[in-house]
Formats: sequence, structure tokens, C-alpha cells
Amino acid sequence: MRRFWTQGPVNPQEHYVVSRTEEIADFINRVEDGKYVVLFAPRQTGKTTFFQAALEALV
Repeated sequence: MRRFWTQGPVNPQEHYVVSRTEEIADFINRVEDGKYVVLFAPRQTGKTTFFQAALEALV
């Protein structure tokens, strides 16, 4: 059973997660174009989870 998670990176198999496929695709396009990317956001808003998903998509 999935549950909400409020501490650290989210595991999509165990926790509810909002899909960010468009943002991840845009991020990957910018990285592949050799551009610098900054992800600036408040704490506990999904930055680490975002980068983990982007890395998984790149590999």
C-alpha cells in the first residue's frame, strides 16, 4: 500500500508521487545541449527525487 512521504527522497513504488515527466524531459534536453541547469526550490519540495528520476531516465 502506498503512503505519503515527508522525509527524504521518495520511492515511487512505496510512496505517492506527482509525475514530472515534462520537467524531466526539459531538464534532459538542456543537459544534452550542454547548458547549465539550476534547480532552486524550498526544502522538501522534491529536488532530490527530481534528480534521481532524471538520472534514471538518462541511464
